[in-house]
Amino acid sequence: MEETDKDYPDLSDLEWIMDLAFLVDVLCHLDRLNLTLQGKLKMLPDLVQSVFAFVNKLKLCKAHIQKGDLTHFPTLLKASEQVTSAVLKKKRDRYATLVDNLHESFVTRFCDLKLKRPQITLLVDPFNAETHCLKAPLVKDEAAAELEIIDLCEEDQLKAVLREGTIEFWKSVPMEKYPDVKQAALKILSMFRSTYFCESVFSTLKQIKALICSD
Repeated sequence: MEETDKDYPDLSDLEWIMDLAFLVDVLCHLDRLNLTLQGKLKMLPDLVQSVFAFVNKLKLCKAHIQKGDLTHFPTLLKASEQVTSAVLKKKRDRYATLVDNLHESFVTRFCDLKLKRPQITLLVDPFNAETHCLKAPLVKDEAAAELEIIDLCEEDQLKAVLREGTIEFWKSVPMEKYPDVKQAALKILSMFRSTYFCESVFSTLKQIKALICSD
């Protein structure tokens, strides 16, 4: 840019560069979260775990920034070496607030999902599920579902099947013995989990269309 006489004073502003570095690191964290939400074999419990793990990571990042530890923000850490301690402290306070705002945004956006998390956990960890976790409209008879969960927790033979995978386990759960619990599990398994599936289908259709047009 200097060789072409283009003037961008922001690129010489160390505080602006720090803001840019902070943005880069935050977007990297969000990009990693996005990647964990993709994949054909991902089930709803996997996505829920990734989201709430990210929420907890944001709390950790905020605490570290407040203490002056920029370990989880490598680009910002490198940029901060060029500024004074007074500027760095002012910026740290601002960045901690921004991370806190992002954290609150995630908490608000996924508050409904957090309330349903005990029901979702039943899918992957049925033997440690809360007996009262299944509520309407997921089940028609909440009282019957509670009794079924208690019975299911004592099924030693099914505990071995769970090691083969979540789907295989629920295939093996007898519908006649656990109608409410199994129906609830099937509903959770069939829940739409991510736009990734739609995007994958559109991508495939685009490739097919390109092949047809080329022929």
